[in-house]
Amino acid sequence: MEALSNFVENLKDLLFDNHFTAPILARELDISEVAVYSYLRGQQPDIAVLIKIADLFHCSLDFLLGRTPEFRQTEFSPIPPFNERLPYLLAYFHTNKYRLCKEIPITHSVIYNWQNGKFAPSLDYVIKLADYFGCSVDFVVGREK
Repeated sequence: MEALSNFVENLKDLLFDNHFTAPILARELDISEVAVYSYLRGQQPDIAVLIKIADLFHCSLDFLLGRTPEFRQTEFSPIPPFNERLPYLLAYFHTNKYRLCKEIPITHSVIYNWQNGKFAPSLDYVIKLADYFGCSVDFVVGREK
């Protein structure tokens, strides 16, 4: 996945530019050093960790994932639970759950679980939603208005 290799490179650049080491990042994010090293070797973080990293460095998720080349230091809104964000996205983009299932594709059970707060979408699904809606990853998760 291209986004993952871009993420690794961008994370390494952010660590270097901010004089961070993997142990410092682990401490700042309250995650294990093993997790940080695994991300630096190409393991995909979950969306919650990705948001923590973006918040720490005041950058967009789209920058971290290499979807936009421009680093803009900025503050983002706190993210709402995805079960609150999903109805907003559907209304904003004038679509419905049936279309998402058919066109992305996503199974009905996955959308049901998002809708009922059982779990949030994986990073892969967030990227698919951003591509489908033609918007930023930050907009999908609610960091950007």
